[in-house]
Amino acid sequence: MPSNIIISGVGGQGVVTTGLLISRAAIAGGNHVVMSEIHGLAQRGGSVSVDVRIGDYYAPMIPDGDADLVIGLEPLEAERVLTRAGPGTKVLMSREKMAPISLGIQGKEYPDVDQMISEISRDFVVYAIDAITLARKAGNARTVNVVVIGFMLGLGLLEIPEKHIVDEMNIMFPGKLSAVNLKALELGKEAGKSNTLRWAPVPADSS
Repeated sequence: MPSNIIISGVGGQGVVTTGLLISRAAIAGGNHVVMSEIHGLAQRGGSVSVDVRIGDYYAPMIPDGDADLVIGLEPLEAERVLTRAGPGTKVLMSREKMAPISLGIQGKEYPDVDQMISEISRDFVVYAIDAITLARKAGNARTVNVVVIGFMLGLGLLEIPEKHIVDEMNIMFPGKLSAVNLKALELGKEAGKSNTLRWAPVPADSS
């Protein structure tokens, strides 16, 4: 199971909620977990990242190069935290563009997502998903983060029993929110099981 997970995105995407859900589900499974969060320019629209460390760790921040998995709820933010990735890091990202405030401040245009994925895949295994479409299909565009968690389960990248994920979701998203989030989780999981959107670094020519 990935023990050092970085979750990145912009304010309002549920980055911290994603970290909490994974952490609480891992704890329910008997694991030791530490989590830390970093907020950027603003709560909504600014860069946000969360470190989740599952296992015998006590320092809350993942050392540079030690990330097992980067979860990007926003493509540009996924790329930004890759400065902390290492040779074995896997990257899972939602394709939905939500330009961070910093991009406008710098007067830059948003890069092409397909080109970004191509560039990232030169160094890392990358999985990408159109999570916003599945979130809307589930009934609420704000469930992108839950779709992504389901995607991880379907891919086998999150070795936490689904029961623990569902139990914690029912606590965190009670009432009417429960059904739509469960649907989002299931749609993400189905996408992961049938996933063909995987890019991997091309091995160097050894001849």
